[in-house]
Amino acid sequence: MSRIPFLLILIIVIASLPVINNWLSYHNQTLNDDYIGERLDNYISRNFDKIIKILREESIKSNYAARDNATKGKILQYENKIFDLAYPYLGNENSNIIAVGFFDYSCGYCKAIKDDIKQLINDGKIKYIFRDTPILGNNSLKAAKSALAVYFIDKGKYFDFHYAILDHKGEFSDENILDIVKSIGINEDNFNNSMKNNAGKIEQMINDSKFLVRELGAGGTPFLIIGDSLFIGATDLDVLRKKVDELSHKQN
Repeated sequence: MSRIPFLLILIIVIASLPVINNWLSYHNQTLNDDYIGERLDNYISRNFDKIIKILREESIKSNYAARDNATKGKILQYENKIFDLAYPYLGNENSNIIAVGFFDYSCGYCKAIKDDIKQLINDGKIKYIFRDTPILGNNSLKAAKSALAVYFIDKGKYFDFHYAILDHKGEFSDENILDIVKSIGINEDNFNNSMKNNAGKIEQMINDSKFLVRELGAGGTPFLIIGDSLFIGATDLDVLRKKVDELSHKQN
């Protein structure tokens, strides 16, 4: 790229800097390319680091904005799949604000934020949908299938199982999963029958959740969707509450 076109690309940024802006205002005259080039060359050489910093910051802002718009577009595209109340959910039945949490029972960060999620639900402002999304191997898949098998037996017991299995230390096995199932009052035969009879529905629910993780570019668990915003990782409770309050104010 030649010098003058490159400098013209930078001129908007540089002209916004106080020194140049004041200088141009003071000198009310017609400037040719050579004159502009000479002045800008001098300024750039003295303020190169400042200019690069501004350009980087603007690039980061632009990238974030583009990614945010793309995410909102994806959420809108798949909203019927995302905000599907056929999945387990808790919260305020009368609320129009829906949060969706994607999690893996083997995920340490999912375990770490479980109490914050409880509190977010207990605030009474949202419906919260639980999406079993096992991405960390066969043990995670086994736990997720078991959770949904419990759900098809007793919707309320699903949440007992959910929190009990998040509290579990170590890897999952058929034995310790069954122990948890029994501890929440589910009969072993009923559980085994649900695993068998609902296998197709359970697999579809899990596959749909995994599909959304890929399509939304989350890359892993936990991640939450609240309204048109996506929160990746162990997001602070105050950040989630702020988003809920923002949506509440918009609806009022």
